[in-house]
Amino acid sequence: MWKEWVKEWFPLKFDHVFISYLPNKDREEKEFDVEPWETKTLKLQGRLFGGATSYPSRGSYRRLGAEETISTDVMLEKTRMVVSFVEEKDLTAKALKEVSGFLRKFGRATGQETVAFVVDGEMFYMDISSP
Repeated sequence: MWKEWVKEWFPLKFDHVFISYLPNKDREEKEFDVEPWETKTLKLQGRLFGGATSYPSRGSYRRLGAEETISTDVMLEKTRMVVSFVEEKDLTAKALKEVSGFLRKFGRATGQETVAFVVDGEMFYMDISSP
């Protein structure tokens, strides 16, 4: 019943949810100021997807060991999540290439092992060493 009411009063419907994850620590657990990256991500996703909202969060991350195996150490981070509700027409290959390129740049500049984003509830990890 409530869904019909929402559709009647709020007819705009989004087809996808895109979330960028921006941790505040590098792979060695050194903290850095994530705010400038958060601002850039908000502007980028706002331009590409019609809007974005960021949220502070706290998360954990299992680090990779010397042989690229998952370590038992867990690093706690204050991650910023930048969320966009996206119409189908805006979730293009060009937009995904631009945002993934930006996230790779973030990852390289801040010493990440990988960079994560979510599309429609499915998380993807990007190897930032590849172009």
